[in-house]
Amino acid sequence: MTQGEEEAHPTEPRDPVPLFIPLLLIFASVTSILSTDLYTPSLPHLVDIFDSDAMTVQLTMTLNLAGFAIAQLFYGPLSERVGRRPVILCAMVAFGLASLACALAFSIESLIIARTFQGLTACAEAVIGYAVVRELYGETGAVKVLAAYGMAIAVAPAVGPVIGGQMHVWFGWRSNFFLMTGLIVVACYFLWRHLPETLARPDPRAIDPRRMMSGYLSLLRNPRYMAYCGLTAITFSGLFAFITAAPFLYITTLQVPTERYGYYYAGIIVAYFLGSLLVNRLAGRFSIDAMVFWGLVFCALGGLSLWILIAGQQQTPTTVTVAVSLYAFGLGLVLATAPIRAFDVGGAGYGFAAALLGALEMGGGSLGALAVGLMHDGSARPIAWVLAASAIGALLLYAVVRPWRQALPSNPG
Repeated sequence: MTQGEEEAHPTEPRDPVPLFIPLLLIFASVTSILSTDLYTPSLPHLVDIFDSDAMTVQLTMTLNLAGFAIAQLFYGPLSERVGRRPVILCAMVAFGLASLACALAFSIESLIIARTFQGLTACAEAVIGYAVVRELYGETGAVKVLAAYGMAIAVAPAVGPVIGGQMHVWFGWRSNFFLMTGLIVVACYFLWRHLPETLARPDPRAIDPRRMMSGYLSLLRNPRYMAYCGLTAITFSGLFAFITAAPFLYITTLQVPTERYGYYYAGIIVAYFLGSLLVNRLAGRFSIDAMVFWGLVFCALGGLSLWILIAGQQQTPTTVTVAVSLYAFGLGLVLATAPIRAFDVGGAGYGFAAALLGALEMGGGSLGALAVGLMHDGSARPIAWVLAASAIGALLLYAVVRPWRQALPSNPG
């Protein structure tokens, strides 16, 4: 790195970091993640409730992810200009209002609009959380924190559909969004009381259009940064393809009761949790790029296993869950490692790097959700197509660009 990059990207923590700071970020992340997972058991039922069809209902997921992706490109530079704390607080308040609008939706069109606004506001934490962690910790420390971060927030999508299924059965689909609104209020309160400002030097030109264009273009022209971002974006497409299509596959096609769907989904999240846990244990002992590679290998094994099950007409709730769990395990490895390497090779402010990374991740997720919606046929084939294509595509990208050739030396910080 150049001297300027070293100053912009500190590799050592400035001071000992209180435990409650990552805990606050985790809690904010949980509320954001629940906006995707809590209501998924209700998705197949919304077809009849709103007299709609599966593809239209799935737009509540696709456009939410698209909004989540696009808005990050603004939140990153804005947080470089005014600070991390005010941006996340204002966005969380708007997120709560959007969730309340979802609960009060009177048609599928109004729910789609509210869900899009929800995505536009929920993504601030994703950008700022990454930036705060990277500003406080050195490379190895950041890997460990993000691995623990991944393990903790994996609990939300694991228990979210379980809670959401029960809430739907007992109180109706709207209750999930009312619950989410309440959790956001709690998150806002604790962030307001305890979240410190971590941006050392605000950039007064960060939201200048030319400065934003320059910052993003410098990252887009960096093949190593884009390679690591591409890995997360492509593998994310498989994850959200599954999240979008799984309720219809399990509940409608495989006849899993709504209140039990969450238990199968939880098994997959446990696999993701274990992948993140493994990274936490191996950080500092094995290179980050080695863990990225093996994560991609497990993703490919999961996608190909699902195809083998379909070819052998063995798709059952259990077999599908096992195959997708292999993919999720590999994803846990990738998402705890590739972002750190992307930050280290980016050469721009962490706000910009985190914003573009998050936008590409969720953009990949929205494309995966759109793909399974367009291919929807009630079977596991659309999920298998996207999982296999994303895993193999990510491996090919990694092999062709080979970003590890000039990777930065690991810092024990």
